Amino acid sequence: MSQAHTRPTGRSAGQSAGQSARPSVSARAPGKINLGLWVGPLDDDGYHPLLTAFQAVDVWETVTLSEAPSLSLQCAGSVDCSGVPLGPDNIAWQALESLARARGESDDIAVSIAIDKSVPVAGGMAGGSADAAATLLALAQWWQPTPSEAQLSATAAQLGSDVPFCLQGGSAVGRGRGVDLSVVSPRAPLHLVIVPATFELSTAAVYRRFDAGAVAPALPAALPDGFLEAWLEGDARRLAPLLHNDLEEPARQLQPQLSAILGDVEAAGALRAMVSGSGPTVWGIARDGDHAESIARTLGAQGYAPVVTQSVITPRA
Repeated sequence: MSQAHTRPTGRSAGQSAGQSARPSVSARAPGKINLGLWVGPLDDDGYHPLLTAFQAVDVWETVTLSEAPSLSLQCAGSVDCSGVPLGPDNIAWQALESLARARGESDDIAVSIAIDKSVPVAGGMAGGSADAAATLLALAQWWQPTPSEAQLSATAAQLGSDVPFCLQGGSAVGRGRGVDLSVVSPRAPLHLVIVPATFELSTAAVYRRFDAGAVAPALPAALPDGFLEAWLEGDARRLAPLLHNDLEEPARQLQPQLSAILGDVEAAGALRAMVSGSGPTVWGIARDGDHAESIARTLGAQGYAPVVTQSVITPRA
């Protein structure tokens, strides 16, 4: 399904001082899973400190910027876009306006933002954050002079905790609010099966349920023993028992059917099934590509719509 929204503006595309003369540019950014997600207690600023093992996956969001008489946003793709905001509440729209302010551009910018979505909407795979990252990368081509890496990174950090990673891609350990990234360089990819949910789950609600539970333990200082080594080797067998998500239990409490999906993915042969981020997307880890295909066939026969993919281990150049 395709959706669109337009905001009138008094300036045509060719009148923006920093805008490119090219009719359109495109850029893409990957969705992600968290191989590990540890959540600390709520701090005085209202945020949860995190330790997370970010992993980009071969499922991408593509953003195309085009000349237009007004600022507008459209969304279409292989997933349902009906829940995607199409105005100023959309994080891609916010990315454009935030970078414009950082560059001293007028807010009165005339450009069409077209999002081609492949990452499940509100599924815990940072699809919105990837839209923002792809928008920033497209603006780096669209505007002259080119925005600096520092401007792109600073804007990404302001937009949300997953945006800096989606801008970078690859593999990384995130700390703090998730924006403090340490690059990890695996030598082989992981093979995965993603199972999009047919229901929604609010990230804010999951965090509220997490806060309502037992007092969160102190955030670990580092990944568990053996985790990094297995990740670097792409060794799914060693990594599977070390996978972790502090938000999985509150997500299951809010949507008990997640337990059945996790069970079905493991019964289909996955070495381990996990909720992605705050959910509700579920993913399973496989031994190799053939094993992933086998898992997907079994799940497909049960009425699921699985996606076979693998980790993207090379960050953006």
